[in-house]
Amino acid sequence: MDAPMKEDIARAGVLPSSLKLRILILAMLAVMAFVSTSVGIKEAAFSNPATEGIDFQWSGANLLSQHIDPWKLFIEHQDQGKIILGQQPNYLAELFLLLQPLGRMPFQEAVKWWCGFNLVFTGCVLYLVSKMFILDRDHALLIAFALIASMPFRVTLHIGQHSLFVLLMLCLTFSARNVFIRGITLGISYSKYSFAPLIVVMLLAKRRAGVVLMSIVPPLVGLLVAWYMLGGDLKTLALEPFGVAKIAMGPGAADIMTPLEALLRTLGISSSLRFSIPAVLGLIAAFVSGIWIGRSKQMDERVQFAVALTLTLVCLKHVIYDFVVLVVPIAAAIMARQSKARIIVLLCGFHFWFITPIVQKVFPEFSAIKIVIYSALLLLMGIATSRLQINRGPAFVAVPVGD
Repeated sequence: MDAPMKEDIARAGVLPSSLKLRILILAMLAVMAFVSTSVGIKEAAFSNPATEGIDFQWSGANLLSQHIDPWKLFIEHQDQGKIILGQQPNYLAELFLLLQPLGRMPFQEAVKWWCGFNLVFTGCVLYLVSKMFILDRDHALLIAFALIASMPFRVTLHIGQHSLFVLLMLCLTFSARNVFIRGITLGISYSKYSFAPLIVVMLLAKRRAGVVLMSIVPPLVGLLVAWYMLGGDLKTLALEPFGVAKIAMGPGAADIMTPLEALLRTLGISSSLRFSIPAVLGLIAAFVSGIWIGRSKQMDERVQFAVALTLTLVCLKHVIYDFVVLVVPIAAAIMARQSKARIIVLLCGFHFWFITPIVQKVFPEFSAIKIVIYSALLLLMGIATSRLQINRGPAFVAVPVGD
């Protein structure tokens, strides 16, 4: 390795060179992370049963274990007392099958297990991201403490969301060496399908058809197993999760679909068009973004992954808990060379992880203007991420996400 490369790697990162300052910064973040995790665990598993696990998909898994169609129940408004809290089943069958062991438990026991799994998912994600961006020990601790101290992480624990699980699957897709593992983990991530369109288009633009074809297996197997358990019409069963989404999907946090939907509502447009028009716009934006990222010759695959995660938050509806995925672009920025782009990514990440909850408390009411501003910030973050230059240290070996 030549001298300039050694110098670049030596000064990579954002922590100061002073050992005392590093210890002080990491200690402060560690305290914040401990408090955040303690609050998250308490709210997730040991608080008022009426507030914990609101979005944990136990109801769908429980009903499917009894050979009852959870999607049909919800669509036909026959779910009273059977689908609890806010557990609308707008997920694919593969997720409910994976959750079968928890779905057969009492809810209060299952939600504690899911909280524990989310902590395991977090540890695995941090390990993979650290390896992906060659984080040294101190910067690995920095990104770990920052994520765990963030509001999206805490909310994910509290309501039992599945964002960390999907993020883990996507990290495996972009870090595993085996095409079978990459395809299967990508397919499992489709269970929360709002991330899939942009990622799939990007992979196809990169000519990674093998991974995409393999990814069809998990959702297809999940659908066929659910069909075997429930019977009925296969096509209807396949489309039911999207029918639930049409009814249950609320506003997003920083996407282009939500303001358009609000505008259509003020114009008195029918509920069907209020769903389909923003959805088409979001899918078109995801398609264009995926093509741009996949065909770019200036971004390495780690940066492409980071940009894809950022822009999918803009194109399609995502709530604040999904912003845990910003750990990937933030890690990329931490280890990138000094630039204005790196500063922009880090400031935007800081905003969405730590400033957004303050803004939400001051202005709790829904505001389309606020969503537009947030989506613009995310777009800026995505573009800045695409311009990051990351050193390839001796620990990094480029692994194509392909055949």
